[in-house]
Amino acid sequence: MSDSISSKGGIEKLTACSHHVCGKENRIWLHTKDFYSSVEKHLYCTRCGLIKNISDDRPKAVGYWMNKLGYISYKLGLTQCQNRLIAKEIETNDYFNDSFGSFGSSQKELFIRIVSSYCDTSVIDFDAVLQLKH
Repeated sequence: MSDSISSKGGIEKLTACSHHVCGKENRIWLHTKDFYSSVEKHLYCTRCGLIKNISDDRPKAVGYWMNKLGYISYKLGLTQCQNRLIAKEIETNDYFNDSFGSFGSSQKELFIRIVSSYCDTSVIDFDAVLQLKH
């Protein structure tokens, strides 16, 4: 199982669970947004206990990240080898495949870290790239 980044930037493990969502009547009350500002009922997985992300910071599908990788690959002139290694790491990382408990901002941080580990990204503005609509 791959390491993944939590919403606060720490490392945690996601489960390789095929989530079974609790019933609507079994949702639990948890804090939202600023932690103490409000509470809301959250769904959770009855198998692994992972709380479903219902925040505005929604995770993106793997295809979204592959499109961004394609754009970065074109701009930076990445080799096929670099491109494939990055794509393989994204495809096999649980945090990109499990939208139940993932956060979009954490996926972004992990994506930048993965791409940066295979090429020099000092010349690219990731915020601008991730804002682009292709």
